[in-house]
Parts: sequence; C-alpha cells; structure tokens
Amino acid sequence: MISHAGIYSDRGDLLERLRGACPEWTFEDAEPDRDACRVAIVDSGIDRPSGKSVVRVMLSADGSRASSERRHGELCVDRDVFLRAPCDYLVFAGDLADAAMHAAQLEQEAEYLRQIHELMTMVDAEAVSERITTTVLELIGLPYGTLFLHDPRLERYVVSYTNDPGGFRETNEFLPGVPPDILQKALASPQLFAVQRDSRGHGMIIMPLQVREDLLAVIKIPLKPPDTGWEESTTTVTKYLEAVAQVLSNIYQLTRSRDLAMRDDLTKAYNRRFFETYLDEEIERSRRYGTLFSIIFLDLDDLKTVNNFYGHLSGSRTLQEVAKRILSAVRGIDKVVRFGGDEFCVILPQTDQEQAVAVANRIARAISSTALHIDSNVEVSITASFGIATYPTHAMSKENLIRQADAAMYRVKSTTKNAVGLATVEDATRPIR
Repeated sequence: MISHAGIYSDRGDLLERLRGACPEWTFEDAEPDRDACRVAIVDSGIDRPSGKSVVRVMLSADGSRASSERRHGELCVDRDVFLRAPCDYLVFAGDLADAAMHAAQLEQEAEYLRQIHELMTMVDAEAVSERITTTVLELIGLPYGTLFLHDPRLERYVVSYTNDPGGFRETNEFLPGVPPDILQKALASPQLFAVQRDSRGHGMIIMPLQVREDLLAVIKIPLKPPDTGWEESTTTVTKYLEAVAQVLSNIYQLTRSRDLAMRDDLTKAYNRRFFETYLDEEIERSRRYGTLFSIIFLDLDDLKTVNNFYGHLSGSRTLQEVAKRILSAVRGIDKVVRFGGDEFCVILPQTDQEQAVAVANRIARAISSTALHIDSNVEVSITASFGIATYPTHAMSKENLIRQADAAMYRVKSTTKNAVGLATVEDATRPIR
C-alpha cells in the first residue's frame, strides 16, 4: 500500500501539520524526491506539478479550485476540510493510486501475453530477438541495445539483433564486450539485470535470458551519463524477461533443429542446399534496401597431398579443422558453406569489396598461421586460394555472382595459390566449374 506523498506548497505549515497528523506516512517536499511520488498534495496557489504522481490532492481556499477544473486523477478538496482529517484523504488517495497502478500492470501483462502469442508464431530467431530487444528498450526508455544469442557451433554468443549506431565489432570473445563479472552479477540477481558504470558515468546494463541452467541470450544496453530514470522500470522488465525466455528457448530449439538439416555432416558448415536458398534471400534484401553484400569462394591448396600421404581420414579431419578456423574468423551474421569437396563459400551481408578482402585475409591467416593438429602424431600445414565477388558491383544475378567469385578463385589457384583474387569483367563470361 502506498504511504508516500510529495508536497507542493510555499507555506511552511502544511508539511509540519501533515507529519504531525499522519506519522505513518512519509512526505517529501524537495525535488527530485517529491516528483517521484505516486501521490501528490498540491497546496492552493500552486500550479499542477509535472512529476510522476498518479493521484493528486488539489487543495483549494475560498473556492479557488473549482471541481469543474478537475483533471483525471485529481481530488479537489477545501484546504481547511482536508487538514481536519488528512489521513482519511491520504488513505483514499493511496488506494486510488494502488488501484490505478494495478490496472496498468494488468494491462501491461495482457500486452505481454499478446506479444508472447505473436512470438510463438514466429520462427525467425533474428526477428524474435529484434522484438524482444525493442520491447525492453521501450520499457526502460533507452534507445539502443544488442541481443547476443548463443551459437552452439561456435560455443559462444553472437549478435542476433542490434540497433546500436556505435556499431559492433566482432572479437570472437565468448560474450563480446561484456565483462565476466557483470554477467555473473546479472545471473545472480533476482531482478535479472546488472549495471556497471565508470567514473565518467559511461557503462552498460546487462540482462540475461535464462531457462533453468541454460543461458540462451544476453541483452546489452549502453549507458551514458545523462541516462537516468530507467531504474523504475526494472520490475516490469524482469517480469517481461521471465515471460519471453521460454518462448525464445522454444524458437531457439526449433531454429537449431532446422539449422541442422541445412548443415554438412562432416564440417557442420552450411550445405549447398542452404547456399542456394540463402543467396536468393540475400540478393532480395540487397535489392530492397539498396545494400551491398559479398561472397568469398575458397579452395584448399594441395589437399590431395594430405590424402595421399596421410590417408583420406586425415583429409576429412583437415576439412573439419579448416571449417572451425573459418568460423572463428568471421562474424556471427556471416554464413560459412561447404560448397563441395574442399571448396568453401562465405556469404558476407552488408560487406563491400574492400571489407571482403580484409575478411578473406583474416581467414587465410587463421587457416595457415599454425599447423592443424589432425591426430596425436599428425600435423598438417595448408593454405587456400580465394576469390571475391560483390553484389551488385560485379553481378546482378546469383549465377553471375557465383561465376565471378569462382573464376577469381580459380585464377589464383592456377597461378600463385595462397592469395586473394577479385572478380573482373572477364570473369562474367567464364563457365561455372
């Protein structure tokens, strides 16, 4: 029950008389504490406050506040009448505020149920991540956030949705940009969140989404020095996160089951069937939003030598280790495909030609920088040849894009090997191997 009220008065007697008559109540007469109270007592001659009060007791003298001027949530009372029995009016005002807040909570919970029903009909983990993140941001009144979703292939968390204009840099950390201590603090908190700020006021809010012992996702919200007032919404956010965590778990499991059907059994990279479908979708997205994307074809150099010298089992294990290194060198949104044999393709959304070259060089270093441990007594050193094509810079169709990337790769493989090639105009007429 509410027993806390803000006092708006320019007379010293009101606060003193209320404290004497209603000792069980707490009264605040200074900002910002009084502005945070759900019940406000506004003395005659004082304008309506702009605080967060749900119920306002508007005191009047000599009929200065007519009941016709009453607004929603206001109780107009003669000042002298109020002061004869202030506790009765305050109890009534507190009950009204409790009822109004409870009604608002029920309305909000009904909205949660509606949204959860909608989420249960969605199968795209990224779309669900966006809906959850934007809802949390609306609840706490902050603009930017990132949701990290666990990727069992990489055994770490990757970005599933972000609207942070500061961008996000993939670091291949277990949970990028989130210190372990604040994550543990959030997991141990009954409110399901933790806050960390530096001496200048910059920091972050961390909110885990957990089902039993499984940490499915983590929401990271950046904080700046002016960001205040969001703390009042944490109870609401906690209830929301508890409600949607199970929904996210169900979608996560369904998505992973479907994902496995699109995987290559040996390397766990995506398979050719996924590649054909996803590339069509990426072209359509780029057309709709006017964005670029690139593909990298890479073929391992001299894998046949490994097969001949160590046997085909070692060759298969080499492919598995190479796939792991490729996955570790790309972003969570990039798609790694085993195109066939010892040939892989990486689809890079929202990536231009220069950025794709940087990614290819990073993958090349990941593959060749250290020997691959194939068995307890077998180490293999291997390199790869790369070809890059960018949509729509090099091609406007899926077939031509594949043709150009493949031709650029083949040109490197037939000359220097262990290098990165870019699509050219001549590549557009070469047949796909």
